[in-house]
Amino acid sequence: MRRSAQSLLLITCLLCLPGSAWAQGHLLHGVGPVNSSMGGAGVALENEAVGALHENPALIVKTKGNQITFATEFFKPGLRVDSRVGTRLGSTDASELLGVIPAFGWIAHDPSKKMGMGFGLLGVAGFRTDYPQDSSNVLLLPQPDGFGRIYTDLLVSKIPVAFSFQVHPKLAIGASANIYRGVLAISPLPVTDPDMVSGIGILPSAGNQVASWGFGVQLGMLYDISPMASFGASFTTKQKFQQYSWNSTNANPLSPAYGSARSLTFNLDGPTTLTFGVGLNPNSKVQVAADARYVKYTGVAGIGEAGGVDVAHHKLIGIGWRNIWAVMFGVQVQPSPMLAVRGGFNYGQTPIRPELTVTSMGTPATFQKHFTAGMTMMMMPNMGFDIGFYYVPRETVSGPILSLYQGVIPDSQIDMSNKITALQIGMNFRF
Repeated sequence: MRRSAQSLLLITCLLCLPGSAWAQGHLLHGVGPVNSSMGGAGVALENEAVGALHENPALIVKTKGNQITFATEFFKPGLRVDSRVGTRLGSTDASELLGVIPAFGWIAHDPSKKMGMGFGLLGVAGFRTDYPQDSSNVLLLPQPDGFGRIYTDLLVSKIPVAFSFQVHPKLAIGASANIYRGVLAISPLPVTDPDMVSGIGILPSAGNQVASWGFGVQLGMLYDISPMASFGASFTTKQKFQQYSWNSTNANPLSPAYGSARSLTFNLDGPTTLTFGVGLNPNSKVQVAADARYVKYTGVAGIGEAGGVDVAHHKLIGIGWRNIWAVMFGVQVQPSPMLAVRGGFNYGQTPIRPELTVTSMGTPATFQKHFTAGMTMMMMPNMGFDIGFYYVPRETVSGPILSLYQGVIPDSQIDMSNKITALQIGMNFRF
């Protein structure tokens, strides 16, 4: 039995290796099969290791002993962009590749002590697109008439070192120092100056993946209103990243400097978030969580600055995302000590402003609703198998087409849409 458990642990660890890991959209609605299948809710509800480290470090002191969770998410998006200029129509689907997002968490709390701690490695944010160059779609015409092939890939991983303290029988607080690692590729890079010759500009490529490190802090609290109800809240500071830098080349074949070396840079930070909610335990078999989250994108370098186009220099000013709210709801029913079943719903506003839809072609966070479900089956007294599933129906954001040379194109429209289907698996160990 011990050998079987070791084999399962090894397989799970291998699945969590971030080989081609990426996330669609910017912030994940939940991390791990337990937290995700509850709709991402759980800031005020006792959680497993990954969920606690993601939602609220104050939850650590609600555990007894050590807990380790390994999890992996597999998901497939469905990106599509439609364009119209006058009577000219075009529709293009992006390449659909299977995405992989890893998660690992460890928390420990001696029941006789007031302090607990935790550590993790969580995939928490990202986006990915791969639109082919398409002569039937004005947005994807070869440069300089369109953007040509659009390829973006961002994965943000969070490494939290967390502590929690029971300051009062009813009140727990927690703090987490978070190191972030971002890996980013963008081709073409539309926010940099194009390589110009005789009024013809070609945007250079930053298509090779480069890494950047960031830092942020998360603070949390949990207050037990009664044995049946609790209130929780967590606050994550803005994450400041190092500047992304690429070695590129002059992309304009008309230029005498064509192919010569060129350096590109881009700043992309993470947003401030505030989450609060309630956890209910109406009886020993039922748990209910209801949360709300505010994400402050405005003012965040790379995504929350002023959006639009700089016609004089033929480049994007920025993506121009707006601040958003999200609400999460989840229910867990435990019909037996060996089984727990979950279901949830998450609704979040899209940060894309309709008038700036074009600027988000590489960051297509159009989705708003998440329908989630999952369960935990105890394979052994101290080892459980977690599974989760969620479905995001296709949502569309529409706006005018913006040209880098003339601004808003009259009688034009872009319709950008996305959908997601995802499966998560994980193992949790308590000892």
